[in-house]
Amino acid sequence: MRVLIVGVGGTIASVATSRGVAPGMGAAEILEKALRGKLPAGIEVDILNLMMVDSSLMRPEDWVKIATTIYEKYRDYDSFLVLHGTDTMAYTAAALAFSLRGLRKPVTLTGSMKTLEESGTDVPKNLWDSLVFSREAPKLGLSGVYIVFYGKVILGVRASKVSTASVDAFTSVNYPYIARVSGEEVAVEHRPSRRVEGELKLEASFDRSIAVLKAFPGIRADLIEALLSAGVRGIVVESFGLGGLPEELIAKLSKISSRVPVVVTSQSTYGGVNLEVYEVGRRLLDSGVIPAYDMSKEAATVKLMWVLGKLPGLAGEELVHRVKDEMLRNYEDEIKTS
Repeated sequence: MRVLIVGVGGTIASVATSRGVAPGMGAAEILEKALRGKLPAGIEVDILNLMMVDSSLMRPEDWVKIATTIYEKYRDYDSFLVLHGTDTMAYTAAALAFSLRGLRKPVTLTGSMKTLEESGTDVPKNLWDSLVFSREAPKLGLSGVYIVFYGKVILGVRASKVSTASVDAFTSVNYPYIARVSGEEVAVEHRPSRRVEGELKLEASFDRSIAVLKAFPGIRADLIEALLSAGVRGIVVESFGLGGLPEELIAKLSKISSRVPVVVTSQSTYGGVNLEVYEVGRRLLDSGVIPAYDMSKEAATVKLMWVLGKLPGLAGEELVHRVKDEMLRNYEDEIKTS
């Protein structure tokens, strides 16, 4: 299997400096130091150092750059492995999944919670497991975007970072793990239902004109007007539980949801939203907000940016209608509406 390793930075590429840990190693050096030149059997790798940034500094333009690289190199490799920082890895995974329409090969992201210099570093395990998965996935018929971390294979649009300290830092949100990696073996547990149509197409345009608003008791509804004045075209609201919000916020969202797309997700990691259970949720649903159902917060945010990126120039009721159709359309097994 021919695998292209794309280095973009993160803790996996980091070294200690006088001002704190920062990316400083290319992918070839990481590979040599972590695995001492030993690769899983049956793999040939090429290396491309695309960028070297802390993942908290990642921008949508960087997602586009990574997606474009995979698109341009697509015919030359069987698998792609992106070495990425953990803080925004789930966002990048979702962005790549939506951008690469018709993807019939595996794209894997991995990183580490500890640098190579630290005791108990998780770099060797995550790197090895990712290479083994990159080799086995085509044989197993697994295409699409995945995160491999701590031996677990997670569908990219279902991944979320849930720990800032543990090496077992990622979970699969409202979705089974795809597989487990142990040594040279990959044990498949679930096969995703992806929408794969036609040849590979690059649809990598993201509109940054969104806001993510986390509800809290006492939140001021006039924050919404400030966001709209700033040119926001869409809003993700992180609600309480299954979809509850303060009265003042419900009233304001009910007034604007016919002209600005409002996506409602939950602050809770698991379970998603169901706006039909409580009276407050019913009022939101009747006003025209878009429920995120069981999507992860990361996937809902990136998907809204991606959908708006496909609809430049639209506004008002037509924009809301088109965005709702797209947000509720299942592309990568990122959403279950029933």
